Amino acid sequence: MRIALTGMGRMGEAVSRLAAERGHEIAARFDARIDRYPALPDSAERPAALRGADVVIDFTLPDAAPENIERYARWGIPAVIGTTGWYDRLDAVKALVAERDGAILYAPNFSIGVALLARAVRSILPLLNALPEYDVAVREAHHVGKADSPSGTALMLGDLILDALDRKRHMAPETQHGRIAPEALHVTSSRLGEVVGKHDISLDSPFDNLTFSHEAKNRQGFAFGAVRAAEWLPGRKGFFTLDDLLDEWLGA
Repeated sequence: MRIALTGMGRMGEAVSRLAAERGHEIAARFDARIDRYPALPDSAERPAALRGADVVIDFTLPDAAPENIERYARWGIPAVIGTTGWYDRLDAVKALVAERDGAILYAPNFSIGVALLARAVRSILPLLNALPEYDVAVREAHHVGKADSPSGTALMLGDLILDALDRKRHMAPETQHGRIAPEALHVTSSRLGEVVGKHDISLDSPFDNLTFSHEAKNRQGFAFGAVRAAEWLPGRKGFFTLDDLLDEWLGA
């Protein structure tokens, strides 16, 4: 398979290495922030550099992601989007992809371990509606260069809790300077050194504490999920998440 990469930061380089190890060819590299790579062009037709690519993997910046997705849909090239921080425009981007009959797969976190964590937590949340003694909170930590806070993964986990737990109605992100309302879900972030990514969901009662935790050892785990998604996406049409890929694996 021939893969194009948009964004050649630490994640782009990790994807490049892993894709090559899995026998894929890197057809093109784009990054407006790095001098040795060209910026992704904004043309009506698919650029020459992308005409031989089967799929794009995009790890860029939040401000660039929606416009990049519009280009991929316009050019008719499937794209895996690892960029986070643009989800306030998610509904508009979904509508645009549907209008152009595109193929996009996005995830706040491409770690398969995070996807397993989310499924495990989702399975117990209905029980917590019958156990009001348990409070819940989300904590995350990342390296100091991360662009968004809270992380897209923390917000995804928060949304998962809000959807399933009746007594939590909204998120209270970051430091709260005062008492937190019982219906608020506290989501906190730390930025520290070179932490690759750590996410905890804590359940606390007067009797005990449970913590569901995922800590990335390196960026290879995210690269692995992104490349597996890129292997799955070509030939499909629609707006997908990593859950669609996992559901197919479970069906198989």
